[in-house]
Amino acid sequence: MRPCLGWGVFCDVVFLYNCLKIKQLYKQCLQKSVHIILQIVHNEQFVQKDNVMIKAIFFDIDGTLVSFKTHQVPQETKDAIRQLRENGVKVFVATGRMLKMVEVLNDIEFDGYITYNGSCCVDSTKENVIFKNTVPQDELEALVERLKWDHFPVSFMCKDEMYVNDLAEIVTRVAKVVEVEPPIERPVEEIIKEDVYQLCIYVDEPHLQRILEETLPGCVGMRWIEYFADVNVRGMNKQLGIDRILEHFNIPLENAMAFGDGGNDIPMLEHVPYSVAMGNANDAVKASAAYVTADVDDGGVVKALQHYGLI
Repeated sequence: MRPCLGWGVFCDVVFLYNCLKIKQLYKQCLQKSVHIILQIVHNEQFVQKDNVMIKAIFFDIDGTLVSFKTHQVPQETKDAIRQLRENGVKVFVATGRMLKMVEVLNDIEFDGYITYNGSCCVDSTKENVIFKNTVPQDELEALVERLKWDHFPVSFMCKDEMYVNDLAEIVTRVAKVVEVEPPIERPVEEIIKEDVYQLCIYVDEPHLQRILEETLPGCVGMRWIEYFADVNVRGMNKQLGIDRILEHFNIPLENAMAFGDGGNDIPMLEHVPYSVAMGNANDAVKASAAYVTADVDDGGVVKALQHYGLI
């Protein structure tokens, strides 16, 4: 009897179909396996990035640690900072304030302080100076001459005290806003005999720019509040302060995080890889940060630290 060709062809077709089906299933399994492996790798990198790699965190004071409403550091923020230090993360202050004006943080331990927007950096003892730079004497003398015909209030931030040429209403108003003692009124000719780390000039922006261009060309102005501008030597800012602190503690920049809310925080927020803008910051500050958290009065610091898996 002749074999049935139809049956043989049918068997071949079934065999080929099963082979193709198995191949398709194998391909699907392989794709799923690769996808799972990639997810695992991504998650491990995320954990490493946001837990292990952050070794130093820099905090602005006003509007970041300290609320403009309560003039205090929220208790949950204090607890979070203590937990960071227990976990081996070094924590630093980065402020435009002088060292004398950080008393609001006295019940919190920090590993160092960047003050005067980077013009003076000290360690945890507040005594050992890591870095300092003062306003050049010739520019201070030029400012004294200008004040004879262009009168405006200006505060001089020296090592241990802040002085002002005119204790005007705007000066006392700012002191109330940040809840510090007003500066001491004193003749400018006497003030500039001391080292001056920073100036606070109480004028609007166009006036400030004229002063900088005509009298203080070696300085720059930054605002964190509308009433006045912090004026520092050109190149002096929180970014430079961070670099000096990191160098002192031998911590790479890639391991740094910073929190801020004001215009004087932009240099450091643009500088560190992990930067956090507070929810109460303006749009320019938010645009300079890698992450935007909640307001200072809504647990912004704690929420950001939780977001990065640090507490």
